[in-house]
Amino acid sequence: EACGVVWTDADRFKAIKNGEWIASKPYNGIAGFRLSGMYSPWVPLSEAVRDFLEAKKMPETLRVWVNTFLGETWEEKGDGVDEADISTHREDYKAVVPEAVHLLTAGVDVQDDRLEVELLGHGRSEETWSIDHAIIYGDPSGPQIWSDLDTYLSQKFEKEDGTLLDVRCACVDSGGHYTQAVYDFVRPRERRRIFAIKGVGGEGKPIIGRPSRNNIGKIRLFPVGVDTAKEIVYARLKIPKPGPGYCHFPEHYDDEYFAQLTAEQIVTRFSKGFRRREWKKVRARNEALDLRVYALAAYTLLNVNIDALVER
Repeated sequence: EACGVVWTDADRFKAIKNGEWIASKPYNGIAGFRLSGMYSPWVPLSEAVRDFLEAKKMPETLRVWVNTFLGETWEEKGDGVDEADISTHREDYKAVVPEAVHLLTAGVDVQDDRLEVELLGHGRSEETWSIDHAIIYGDPSGPQIWSDLDTYLSQKFEKEDGTLLDVRCACVDSGGHYTQAVYDFVRPRERRRIFAIKGVGGEGKPIIGRPSRNNIGKIRLFPVGVDTAKEIVYARLKIPKPGPGYCHFPEHYDDEYFAQLTAEQIVTRFSKGFRRREWKKVRARNEALDLRVYALAAYTLLNVNIDALVER
């Protein structure tokens, strides 16, 4: 950028052709090299710029571009999210579902005395709107609370223009004390895309893995890479203004909700010489974060092109 002139691809190819490999460290026989995509004769810079402009809209896509095109290590900014910053994302919705929402998913968390549900709206470029945080009190070992959940998930939710949206997919956590009850609930409802999930820790796990029927309920049980999902959730919570990936919240959500949403942070540990990143709670209750992870898992299960859906 200091040479004062515009570089064409022809100039770049000439420079690359006249370059040579120089090892920066001693090696014995075989050397490994890391090279940016800017050296590639098969990728025009205009294409690289176009890919960058698209990738930089959201942290997780920018991370992939930096890793794969530039060949550089991605450094996360910060280990957690400030609940005070996120609480400023509250706003007055003009209807139950804002006009920009085109798809609804839900995440369900099972506690000893209640079910908690987040209804999440999705719009263009994966911008999201939290529509509702519902708490259904009751005994998860009995039928009534599950009937109430079914009634909730069967609702249609109204947009500003009068359009009614239903819940396209829901994920119910089966990892607690009421696994059999979850299996019994989802078994007759899988056709409605209501699925049982189980969180799986560890770096690099996909948000949604291959389902297994090797369980006592013989239902499709989907593993959810919770560490990966939390990284995406936190990266999007840090987006400061509306646009791709931004997270909106209704104005009636209280401070406790945002404290739960930001109740964990990444801690870096070294074990036997290896660096490990782990999610640790900084407060006891984190249900809001779990719900957002489950609602994101439900969206991932749909495998939908949200921008194409918006256009239609």
